[in-house]
Amino acid sequence: MKEVITGRFTPQRKAIGVNDKFGNRGIKNQQGSTVIKYDTLPFDGRTEFRFFEGSAQRNFPFSNTGSDGNKLGVGNTMVVERAYLSLIVTDADTGAIDSVEALTLTNPDPAVTLAEFGFMVANSEVIKTVPILSWFPEFNKVAENQLNTNFEFDTQVVIPPLLEFVATVRLAQAFTKANVSLRLTIEGTGAIIAPRTTF
Repeated sequence: MKEVITGRFTPQRKAIGVNDKFGNRGIKNQQGSTVIKYDTLPFDGRTEFRFFEGSAQRNFPFSNTGSDGNKLGVGNTMVVERAYLSLIVTDADTGAIDSVEALTLTNPDPAVTLAEFGFMVANSEVIKTVPILSWFPEFNKVAENQLNTNFEFDTQVVIPPLLEFVATVRLAQAFTKANVSLRLTIEGTGAIIAPRTTF
C-alpha cells in the first residue's frame, strides 16, 4: 500500500505564505493557474545567458513575458517548480523558425551541458548553481525515461508580483552557432489577477 502524506506544504500554500510576508495578502483571492514563462536568446558568443532580462523587447514566439518583461503583474505570482532548455533553429534568410529541439547531451555543444543554472528574484540569489548536467536523464533523479530533460527543483521558489526575476545559464566556454538560440522555460503553480470572481 502506498503511504499517503497528509498536511503537505503545497506550492499554493507556499505562494500565499511568501506573498503575505511581502504584504500581498490578496494573492489567496486570485485565480489559481498553471503558469509557464519562456525566453529565448541566441548563441552569439556570450558566456552567460540572462533569461527574462529585457524580455519585454522580445515578442512571441521568442518570449511570452509580454510588456511586463521580467516582472509579474499586480495580482500575479508564480512558484518555479520545473524548468527545461530547448534549441530554436531559424532560417538564415527569413528568420522563420525551422525547428524546436530538445537539448541533449550532444547538441549543440558540450559547453552547454557543462553549464550552470541560477535564478535571482529582486537581485537575491534564490537558486544557486545547479549543473545543467543534472537535467539530463542519466543524472536526473526524477527522470522517468531516457528522453526526460525536465528538471524539478527540490525547493519551491516564489516569484511575487512586481519584483524582477532573472535566470542565468553560465556556459563552460563561449561559442557561436548561427541561427540557433537557447530557450529556457520555467513552469509551476501560480495565481493570476481575478478582479471579479475565481473558477
